[in-house]
Amino acid sequence: MERSNGLLFTEAFKRHVVKEVERGKITKSEAGRKYGILGHSTILKWCRTYGIMFQIHSGKVKRGVMTEQDRELHFLRNENKALKGELEEARFKNVVLETLVDVAERELHVPIRKKYGAKRSGK
Repeated sequence: MERSNGLLFTEAFKRHVVKEVERGKITKSEAGRKYGILGHSTILKWCRTYGIMFQIHSGKVKRGVMTEQDRELHFLRNENKALKGELEEARFKNVVLETLVDVAERELHVPIRKKYGAKRSGK
């Protein structure tokens, strides 16, 4: 993750911004203002890392004209990679929160988790 103006940007967010810029929905400077991204080169760096145009020109993607299907496949692969990263992050966060609840229950001697199968009160 990258930090700008005290904010952390996930891989998925960076890819989203690059996708908007590459599809012509907004310019790099408009994206900076829209999302509060500081530094004139930050989005340019993201485009170089995540963008299709940079990869075509740098030879990372086969030379020549990419078909719409190739672009879509490339985009989906990048999106899949970003989603896997977010899933891993969410799983880690879940483990941390579960551990926090375990420690709180043990140290405070207070049951925090809901007891499944317990009867509801008849209010």
